[in-house]
Order: sequence, then structure tokens, then C-alpha cells
Amino acid sequence: MKTIVFINLYPEMGGGEYALYNLLKRIDRNRIRPVMLFNQPGPFIDKVGKLGVETVILRYHNVMLSKLVYPHHFWHLIQSSRLMYRYIQQNKPDVIHCSDVLALLYIAYAVLRFHIPVVYNVIFFYEWQRMILFNVLALFLVKRIVTNSQAVKNDLLRRTVFLSRKIDTVYQGVDTELFRPSRDGDVNVLRKELKLDPKVKLVGMVGRYDPSKGHKVFLHAASHVLKKRSDVKFVLIGGVLFGDVFPFFRRYYDDVLNYHRELRLEEKVIFLPHRGDMPEVMRSLDVFVLPSLNEGFGLVILEALASNVPIVASRTIGAMEVVGDTEGVFAAEPGDPMSFAEKIDQALEYVQNKLYHTFNSAKLSQLTWAEYSRKMEQLYETVVKR
Repeated sequence: MKTIVFINLYPEMGGGEYALYNLLKRIDRNRIRPVMLFNQPGPFIDKVGKLGVETVILRYHNVMLSKLVYPHHFWHLIQSSRLMYRYIQQNKPDVIHCSDVLALLYIAYAVLRFHIPVVYNVIFFYEWQRMILFNVLALFLVKRIVTNSQAVKNDLLRRTVFLSRKIDTVYQGVDTELFRPSRDGDVNVLRKELKLDPKVKLVGMVGRYDPSKGHKVFLHAASHVLKKRSDVKFVLIGGVLFGDVFPFFRRYYDDVLNYHRELRLEEKVIFLPHRGDMPEVMRSLDVFVLPSLNEGFGLVILEALASNVPIVASRTIGAMEVVGDTEGVFAAEPGDPMSFAEKIDQALEYVQNKLYHTFNSAKLSQLTWAEYSRKMEQLYETVVKR
């Protein structure tokens, strides 16, 4: 049995954490012993613990890479590296799996000293400084790089050197038992909660507050749609994650609220916090919108698709590579509120005229977490055998 140590820097549940959770849930425990490293308790460690996966808390520090130029943050880097070194020295895992450049810095000396193969996930588009540092570290530390879309892979190929032979793409999946079309007798949780008239259509966006997610594009598009129709409500669902490490996420959230007031959308666009009943929430929507300016994959697109909800999304989102040609999926130009307003109108007409039917289950059958886990297990085997 091989031991794989998974290093996750954040205790909250974002998209990357959700994908890792589903991998751990389905990984073959007869062949692989997964161990999760965290730096503090939180929602993610609670969910992983319920799977029966071994969890370890090491008090390493999380810091923005740009802050490492300051002496006290650099000292924290050294302290965290020592913690990682001692853990790896004592436990000698067969593989380390991580998805953050900071994690690579923490494990660098131990990986070189004990020759531990590293599998690294790239799940978003890196800015130049992060990309350069990753390129240097990956040359010496990483055996396989796994991207979540061809778009992310192409970005790596274009902006790095000597890494092309290490890169694979493995698409994420969706749990179609959780995310499914509405059935007779299902409670429409959002309509009940918001006390909506049955004639009102509900258009929603789901995502944490991050400038790349396009919340302002959503609000601006909503303002255009609402000038023409009064039978629509808009809802934004999500929270501020990782705000202790990245304070600009909190500032961005405040900026979105101010923009909401500037557009005078208080009665027409509703804000809801991050919630744990996302399958029911997704089924409550008439149209789902994902206006990300750049998004490595966009797992919520698969969740909306499995829920039989029409989708309006930026054409550049990674998941559009595999579902963009599906009926009921409308591609808009990233960062263009007018394009999104037009596509939301089309999606609402699509719903109004009842043109939609159950989406192509054959396509979704290829995008399961079981298939994702199978491919990841194969990849782990290749790095151990080398």
C-alpha cells in the first residue's frame, strides 16, 4: 500500500478543496493510504475526517508570495519548511500531492533530500510572478503536473519552459446523485425562502468573492435585463474565503456591495451567504450564470448542467471545453455585461418557451468523480514506478 500525503493550505471549502474531497472520497483505500495535512481546524478538515481519512495538523504559516520579501514572513517560511521536513523525514510518504507554490517552497528541501515524487495541481491561471517561481520549482521538484482544463494546460505550455512533458489534463467531475433535475415533490428552497411569486424567474450566480469571478459583470448585466423585464429576480450566493491570508478579497466584497447600491439594485438583486445545501439551491434556479473573467474549470457549470438548469457562462471558462456545445448552455464574452445581458435574455426565453429537456446524460457520464479518481490513481502509479 502506498502512502500519499495531500497538502492543503486552507481549511475552508473552495472549488479546489471540493475536488480534492471527492478524490479522497473515492480513492481506492486497498491500494492507497491518503493522509491530509492542514495547518488549522476548519470545515474542510471536518469533512475529510468524516471520510475516515487520516488528518494531521502542522502549524505552518500561510502568506501571500509577494510578502516573502519581508524578513518576518521569510522567517515564517523557514519555520514552516522545518516543520514539513521533520514530518516527511519521519513518515517517508511515497507521493506528495499539492496545489500551491507556497507548499512547494515548504517541501522543497525534504523532497530533494528524500527523493519524494510530487504531483502538483494547477487549477487556475497564474500571474507572471507566480508562474516564474512555479516554473523554477517544478523543474526540480515536480514529477507530474495536472491541470483541470486544456485552457490551463495551454497557458502553462505558452508561459513556461521545459515542463511540457510533465503536464496532463484531468477534467473534474460531478456527483449526479446530489446534483440532479427537480422531481415532483421537491421543495424549491430559494423560492420558499425568498417568498417569490411563481411567475418570477430566478437567475443566480454562485461563487466566492474574488475579482476574477466577475460579480460586477453579473450586477451590470442584471441592471440591463431589469430595464426590460420585471418578472426576474437575481441572486448572488457565496462568501469571502481565505480572507485572513488575502485581505483584498474582503475589500473586493465591499466594493461589490457598493456597486450594487450604485446601480440601485437593492430590491432586485439579493445577496446570500455561502451555504451547505447547494444541490437544492441549484435546482431552485431558472438560469445559472458564471461570469468569471478567467476560470480554470468552473465546477459549478457541471453542477448546473446535472441539475438541468440553463447556463450562461464566459466562453473562456475551462468547463466550456466539454459542455459548451450542449443545448441550454449560452456562451457570453468574458467581462462584457451587455453580452451577458443578451445571453441571460435568451436563456430566460428558453425557459419561458419550455424548450429545454433533460441534458445529455451521456456527456455527464464521462465527467464523474469516479472517473476523475481512476485517472488520478493511474497518474500516482506512474510517478511511484519511476
